[in-house]
Parts: sequence; C-alpha cells; structure tokens
Amino acid sequence: MCPPTLDDLKRGTCHLWWWHPSAYPAEHLTTRGLALLTDDELARYRRYLVPRPAHTFLAAQVLLRSVLWAYCAIRPEDWRFSTNPWGRPRIANALAPAGLSFNVSHKPGCVVCLVGHGRALGADVEDTAADGAHLLELAERFFSPSEAAELHALPAERQADRFYELWTLKESYMKARGIGLSLGLSRFSFTVKGDTASVRFDPGFHDHPKAWEFRLFRPDAQHVISTAVERLDGLPATVELRNAAELIARALA
Repeated sequence: MCPPTLDDLKRGTCHLWWWHPSAYPAEHLTTRGLALLTDDELARYRRYLVPRPAHTFLAAQVLLRSVLWAYCAIRPEDWRFSTNPWGRPRIANALAPAGLSFNVSHKPGCVVCLVGHGRALGADVEDTAADGAHLLELAERFFSPSEAAELHALPAERQADRFYELWTLKESYMKARGIGLSLGLSRFSFTVKGDTASVRFDPGFHDHPKAWEFRLFRPDAQHVISTAVERLDGLPATVELRNAAELIARALA
C-alpha cells in the first residue's frame, strides 16, 4: 500500500490505522513511548493502578502521534492537544495542517486511530471475545427498541457479534458528533448489512441519515471497529484500513 499523504485525506479518503501493542516489546514501548508524552499525559498514565490499562493508554498515545507525524513534519513528541467542552480531543499545534482531524479508540490488544480532512469522524473498537453474559440486558437499557428486538430474534451464537457491531456504531457516531451522551443512545437506530450500516433517527433528532457513512472492520478474529464519517457534498466517504506497525517502529526508533 502506498505511503499515506495529506493529499490523500484532502481528496476525501480517510485512513483507519490499527495496531496490536502486544506485537511490540513492552519494555521498549514503555521506555520510548513515555518520552513522547506531555506532563499532563504522564500524570494520566501514572494514575492507572493496573498495568494493562496503563499500557493500553500509552499505546493509544503513541499510535496517535506516530500516525499524525505521517501527514506533516511535526515530530511525535511535539504534538499538543486540547479538548472541547465534552472532552473530545483536537489538535492544538498552530503549525498543524488546517482541517486535519482524528479520533482514537482503544481496547487491550488493539488500538485504532481514524484520520481525515475537513470532516467530522469517529471510530470505536471493541473486543468481541469479552464476557457477554449481560449483553441483552445492556441492549434493553441503552439500545433503541428495534435494535434490542433484533438482538433477541437472533440465534444465541450470533448475538454477541451483533451487539458489539451496534455498540461500536453508536460509539463512533457519538464521537463523530463530539457532544457525548447528550445525544441519547436510544434515539438513533442502526441496521447492519455486511460491512456497512444505515442509521435512522427518532422524530425531532437534529441530524440526517444521508449525512453519514458507516463502516465495520475486523482487523483480526477478536476485534470489531466501526467508523462514522461525515459525507461531504453528499458523496460517499472512502475509508482505508491500514496497519500502523511501521509508523510505530519509526516513531520509537
């Protein structure tokens, strides 16, 4: 696959970068990765009381900086970020390309970063092998009635996969909107068709289904990733899945 460029993003393509931190030496990731963080991010890392979540947080920060470096000449340790009133991160570097946008998601074993230009976007990853004992109860609580009914109607062996597909779709859309849980998880409903999905909004919901493109990706047998990308001029969005291992190695060399 060709090296990524900012021009790719400006032409309308979004890149979805994924990485398995377990494939990289943990000691080297910790030693080199911590050197990339700001003081505030180091403080967040040190507040984790359990090693695995701390390692996953660090891996996501390293991925983000490694990916952004691929699009402009700001080194991984020099990136700075701020947040909007709902906590969504955004680039704070004055010299960063205008319009460059990103969204990060992480679970132990897999971290992802979606990047684009001039459009809203969101991504979410989930571990489909996680404990599924209470998924139907969660669906009844947080999903729309039609989504919960669809889950109940599926054979038991398919329910967990569909739950995580719907959950990641909802998370990616909320992250793309950037205003958190104020949207209400049950006020919009997804219908999954293969590796794409369509959305329906409740009456009075301030958005339009045709404004968004939704995709599902499986970089391995255990994880599902969903992306929500704003369509520009009504045209479908292209999302390319890319392995970030080479970018990570470059940043941590």
